[in-house]
Amino acid sequence: MLNQAEDFIGSFKKLDIITCSYSNSNIIQVSFIQDKFEIYITGLTNQIHIEQIKYNPKVILQFGDNETNLKYQGIAKIVKITESKERKLKKLTNADSLSQEGIFGPVLVKIIPTKIEVKKWDFVHRFLKNKPKTIKEVFHSIGTTIKIWLRATRLSFVAVSVVGVFVGTAIAFRETGSLNSWLNFLLAAIGISFFHIAVDLLNDFSDHRSGLDESNIHLTPFSGGSRMIQSKLFTPVKVLLGAIFSLAICLSIGLYLNFTVDGNVILYIGLGGAFLGIFYVGSPLKLVYYGLGELAIFVSFGPAIVFGSYYLQKEVFSWEPILASILIGLLIFLILYINQFPDYEADKANKKFNWVVLLGKKKARHVYSFFMALSYILLIVFSILNFLPLLSLTVLITLPLPIMAIITTYKHYDNYLAMIPASAMTILTTLTFSIILGISLFVAPFL
Repeated sequence: MLNQAEDFIGSFKKLDIITCSYSNSNIIQVSFIQDKFEIYITGLTNQIHIEQIKYNPKVILQFGDNETNLKYQGIAKIVKITESKERKLKKLTNADSLSQEGIFGPVLVKIIPTKIEVKKWDFVHRFLKNKPKTIKEVFHSIGTTIKIWLRATRLSFVAVSVVGVFVGTAIAFRETGSLNSWLNFLLAAIGISFFHIAVDLLNDFSDHRSGLDESNIHLTPFSGGSRMIQSKLFTPVKVLLGAIFSLAICLSIGLYLNFTVDGNVILYIGLGGAFLGIFYVGSPLKLVYYGLGELAIFVSFGPAIVFGSYYLQKEVFSWEPILASILIGLLIFLILYINQFPDYEADKANKKFNWVVLLGKKKARHVYSFFMALSYILLIVFSILNFLPLLSLTVLITLPLPIMAIITTYKHYDNYLAMIPASAMTILTTLTFSIILGISLFVAPFL
């Protein structure tokens, strides 16, 4: 009977594959290559079945005609391409008419069976040697949960908001040579991280509801959203709940920190930041749709974070953290700004009138260059005027990064794939600029 099942599978050219992530299932018909009971399929790295296999390897394959249906349960794995695997991949991509789409290329998936069932034949066969051990499945489930949420939160972007806390705290340290509370510094960093995560998840939810992310075909590692909803890794409700949960943690930490210092300055900053974060894309304001999103990001991730972190340590007003926050706010704003170039067509079609859409990509590149240059010019001015220590000028060693980003933007502003290095260098500029500035502020009291 097992041989009959093998022959039955071989009588088909296509199969239906069912994949799943958090009860969010997907079915697609694809071509396949059979090697006894091992099955090979392909798909682009951003296709739903491939995305779901990355996090949940359990799949169901269906082979059937009008009379007989074979259900194949198995474990899928994306395999490395060798010479023999390359031939399989080429054959499958030709059969399914697949080719490279932007940054997304085809991959080869190998599926091994755990159970085969044909009800009409009253036949069931379990491949016990292929079934993962329970303890291994538990650890895999835990690891997958962590990995999938890390993707949803986009930690590379979260890091740029945490450095604002570092700079604000460093300014307070420079003034006295000590900190009032390392715990407040740590809690502020955690709270800001959850704030950033909440804003990103709310953005994903809103862009899905508006249809913007679904219409955006110019995807890069830094733009186009996390694609958690579009890849059916999360439902829209799960993304929204993740945003609410993250915002609740942020506000809880903010309330605690407010009680540790005099007055309600931290409370007002926190509520202001929450307002800007929620209504950045949220109804009814939708600030980003009216050219105000850039200003909201500048204020909430610049002055609010840097001055708030400073106030947690000093509990007084000072112009120094405000001035330093301008530098951080400008750089974080530029991360948002540079990633509007690949999204231009989708944003324009959905009437998301951010600055790049309002100006047009050709003119918008001048604005990028101006604000990037302004960040470094202000650093020099503030250092000369002693608002920042002269040691802060060590930040100038990062200049090759923004120069390369500006050159790339001028040359390739209309080519979303060629703009990927500009996005990466803008993030790297923000991180290195902020970290070196923070270190210089910490070290300055000892020189």
